[in-house]
Amino acid sequence: MKCRALGLTLLELLLVLAMMAVLTSLAAASFRGVWVQRSVSLAAETLLGDLRYARSEALKRARPVLVCQSSNGLSCTQDSAAWADGWLVFVDSNANAQVDEASDDGPAENLLRVQSALPTLASIASNVSAGHSITYQATGSAKSAAQTLLFKPAGSSTPDSLRALCISLQGRARVGPAGAASCS
Repeated sequence: MKCRALGLTLLELLLVLAMMAVLTSLAAASFRGVWVQRSVSLAAETLLGDLRYARSEALKRARPVLVCQSSNGLSCTQDSAAWADGWLVFVDSNANAQVDEASDDGPAENLLRVQSALPTLASIASNVSAGHSITYQATGSAKSAAQTLLFKPAGSSTPDSLRALCISLQGRARVGPAGAASCS
């Protein structure tokens, strides 16, 4: 009686491992585009959520609430290309577009939210030159509205990875479809 050995040879095992490595590298490359699109969408949805929060707080508190770009998490930045560095949401009682401490002029302004830099984004650019802040009035309407913020991922990307955040004249914000570079 002849006994037949069961199992795999070393050559067969190495061949299967090599094929798995090739297939895995092909799959990982195709998932990079999906990951980039998702990270840009997440950043746009984060700012959208903070804009909606600022609007609701302005209505609730019956005071102006400002959303401004900030590179340090403490004060507003006037550079119109710094949205990717982060932003602040705060009650701007004296309408000077800065977070103030308590003084003789009035109470301290409440810092409501701080968003730090988003490392997956190359830039968030506004289509208006004074697009470094959005102020929601106590009525819920917005000053500095009617603008588009364009989210661009870091590194090389496809046109589908762009996202536009559209802010209407009334201050309502929405995220446009993937790949849209404008709100129309």
